Amino acid sequence: MNEIPAANGKGRDEAAGHSPFVAVVDVGSNSVRLVVFSGEGRWPVPVFNERTLCGLGRGLAKTGRLDPGGVALALSHLKRFRDLGRAMGVARWEVVATEAVRVAKDGKAFVAKAEKCLGVPLKILDGDGEATASANGVVSGIPGADGLIGDLGGGSLEIVMLDKGRPGARASLPLGPLRFPAKELNDMAAAESRIDNALKKVPWLKDMAGRGFYPVGGAWRALANVHMGHTDYPLHVIHQYELGRRDAFDVLRLVGRMSPQSLGQIPGVSKVRLATLPIAAKIMERLLLRSKPDRVVFSAHGLREGWLYSELSKEKRKEDPLLAGCAEYGRREARFGAPGTALADWTAPVFPDDGADWTRLRRAAAYLAEVGWRDHPDYRAEDTFSRILHLPLAGIGHEERILLAFMVSARYGGGRTGLVKRQMRPLIDSDDLAHAITVGRALRLGLSLSGGTQEILAATALAIDKTALTLTLAKGADHMLGDAATRRFEALARRLGRKPVVAAG
Repeated sequence: MNEIPAANGKGRDEAAGHSPFVAVVDVGSNSVRLVVFSGEGRWPVPVFNERTLCGLGRGLAKTGRLDPGGVALALSHLKRFRDLGRAMGVARWEVVATEAVRVAKDGKAFVAKAEKCLGVPLKILDGDGEATASANGVVSGIPGADGLIGDLGGGSLEIVMLDKGRPGARASLPLGPLRFPAKELNDMAAAESRIDNALKKVPWLKDMAGRGFYPVGGAWRALANVHMGHTDYPLHVIHQYELGRRDAFDVLRLVGRMSPQSLGQIPGVSKVRLATLPIAAKIMERLLLRSKPDRVVFSAHGLREGWLYSELSKEKRKEDPLLAGCAEYGRREARFGAPGTALADWTAPVFPDDGADWTRLRRAAAYLAEVGWRDHPDYRAEDTFSRILHLPLAGIGHEERILLAFMVSARYGGGRTGLVKRQMRPLIDSDDLAHAITVGRALRLGLSLSGGTQEILAATALAIDKTALTLTLAKGADHMLGDAATRRFEALARRLGRKPVVAAG
């Protein structure tokens, strides 16, 4: 374990209720970034994220050395990262460097200076290590990802074959934007030739046909923002934003035709990415033409998340990131102890025909069912909808994310109406929406009946048959069915087309 003592000598204040902080510093060819995560389990949450564009790899292809101005800027920011980490009480540091430092003649000299600035060791990843970390990052956020991952950094492109979540063949190619001389950036035909020549050296790309492509890296994520802005897509969440093959080529060719000034007018596109977007688009276009995937699924998880994921036990890696994340968040927000597991089990008899996907979503909603209790009662339904919609959850696509938000909103009495909900409704099936609201109503009944306590909930049970929805109370506990719970029980029965029946246990 790498440690920098906290400034006050006490480390993290455990009384604050937070998990230990872990800092990952990524020294890349174009940027140097610090991400501080809360927690070391299956759902590490980024609580601080800062990047500076140093351009360490600028001119590397010509000189073989790191850019002097970039070195000075990087070292200055590493000192800043060190002091921030001390003040935050970071418990563990992981510091890695990639392509530019790996190949530069003065890379080792830079590492010595960087370690002195930070006070912890810096690990230089080789091409295989960088590719593996990126693949692990995708798998950490999209379990079962199948096809090809590509991580475009400033100095290199890492590609890895994924077989239902298992990394396989991999390659590191010198195709980062900083590798292209200025004349090629202004001559896409020459750039295209360089890209194709590099890709020809990877024979297994042909095996990716008809599978998924998972892009990683800031330049490629910016392409997702371009598509969202161009199509007025309402849910600006990069993770698992999915494009079909035709839509992917449309946006790649659109970027190739647009000037930096025009690209800068698209909402959500960072101005620091404008210079590299055209070449990033060209690299992805040529890669897709050679590998022929049927869809592009963007990943918000990359090398940093993959590095942490690789250090987990096998048992931890097997955990569902969605359920682990929702359970962790729910524990932090619960009033009287997290009722999530008990609540999910209590509602299960109402939905006997749900498959694995719906059961998983209902369990996630049960874990999150207490997140809005601090809000004003008049705004809980709408506020929780937006909160769940934008949580940094993994292992969940956009449609599922919207349905989960509707479930938790319905637990607070929300329905279909509301500005944000109206924007989201065209993205999901109307029958799925109705089912999600019914799930939320069942959660609402359980929490109303029990007051959010597991002890009271355990003394009751729900059952459903062809004609009735039956609520069983403990013998002599009829008084526990108050007015609010009665109304919600009857409302749930109507939604299910059943007669409400109260029975004694």
